[in-house]
Amino acid sequence: MTSAGCVEGNYPECLLKYFSRLEPSEEQREKISKVADQAIGTLHKIIESRELQNIIHEVSIHGSFARDTWLPEDVDIDIFILFDERVGVEDLRKITEALSAQLADRLGAELETRFAAHPYFVVKYRGVELELVPAYKVEKPEEMKSAVDRTPFHTDYVVSQLRKNPGLKRDIRIFKALLRRLNIYGAEAEVKGFSGYLSEVLIIHFGGLTPLLRAVAKWVPWRVVIPESAQKLRGSAPLVVLDPVDPRRNAAAAVGVEQLSKLIAFANTFTYKPEILCCILEDLEEEVEYTPDGDTLILRLRDHPPLVQDALAGKISRVLDSVTNTLQRYNFKVLRKLYLKLEDEHLLVFQLEALELPIYEKKIGPPVWHKNIINFLSKWASNLPAPFVEGDRAVVVAPRKIRRAIDTVKEVLRVYRGFEWEIHDAPSFLEGLAQDKKYMLLKALAGYEPWIICLRRCLGGSPS
Repeated sequence: MTSAGCVEGNYPECLLKYFSRLEPSEEQREKISKVADQAIGTLHKIIESRELQNIIHEVSIHGSFARDTWLPEDVDIDIFILFDERVGVEDLRKITEALSAQLADRLGAELETRFAAHPYFVVKYRGVELELVPAYKVEKPEEMKSAVDRTPFHTDYVVSQLRKNPGLKRDIRIFKALLRRLNIYGAEAEVKGFSGYLSEVLIIHFGGLTPLLRAVAKWVPWRVVIPESAQKLRGSAPLVVLDPVDPRRNAAAAVGVEQLSKLIAFANTFTYKPEILCCILEDLEEEVEYTPDGDTLILRLRDHPPLVQDALAGKISRVLDSVTNTLQRYNFKVLRKLYLKLEDEHLLVFQLEALELPIYEKKIGPPVWHKNIINFLSKWASNLPAPFVEGDRAVVVAPRKIRRAIDTVKEVLRVYRGFEWEIHDAPSFLEGLAQDKKYMLLKALAGYEPWIICLRRCLGGSPS
């Protein structure tokens, strides 16, 4: 074993054993293809029986399955029902819902409705999720009426590029697996990571995984525009990647700065020790030897208004930022903040230097020569201890308005109507958890992520 227990062999030879793991087997391909064919065939029959051929122009499969870039551990089939542009949005949704219900009934499957920016319906059949997505049939992306209308063009682009260089499929699968291990795969609001399509576009643009990671190691957030000619898309996003099928769109708009920075950090370790990529592809587990102290607050969401998944995640993220900013404004030192989804529960974590601050705080006033000096001195003249001069400034030591972090948190949460939260310190919260959830939460609190484990194994680092 080389690299001080890192992995067997050197890079890129150490990747060989992962190719077969990340490549769907023939048995898997056959099973999924049969499910897809059966679903499409049944849908066509339902559409004909309901005489909807005049408003439904196409039923086709898109997403990673259609592009043959899917991972064995994560497969679903995106079935797009492409409507005539004359159909209203509400009718589009209702018809798709009815078709989905009828499909589930005929297949003897389970139906579930999900919402993102766009409603879609999931039929769970033979261990496979069939995602039925309503969209409009348009001739070019500029004519799109909804965000998902460009998806067929994404499929055409990726398939055509991979036809020229089929070997890139392998690199795409490895890159997607890497993003998963880094917990930055997915464009939904609770992840703020890299979508499947974006990961494919990046591999295609750079011509492979190794050149991509070497390029990423040199990236600086808010300074990356791909290609450089797409400067007009530069805005508030930390990463700009031109959508090859729609020059108006930044395909990386959903990527958050922390998620991008994590990839950049990993890419830098990769350039130093490439074998770390092989390490992170392993299913690594380590015992969690970490006990959070009482200065860590955990907020559990108990109830919330009816919101689509992405909107809910976005709202919770705003609560996280708002609580953090308010705590800091009252001089609480926030060591770390986290938004965690523990199975079906939403948690916010705040690791603080202290849950309670001293009675007094030092307030620095204006310079003694400033016009506001009179206002400051008159405001605090009756205070004990009295104001004094330090250097060229007036200063006062006064009682704090808020000393307890929990009071600050409650003050912020009152603003978000319809949201109900429980507030716990970490030790008491962990006591009430089932063992599996407790382990998952401890891993998150301790930062036991695969790439950190590999840092220790491959670079020899250990906390002092």
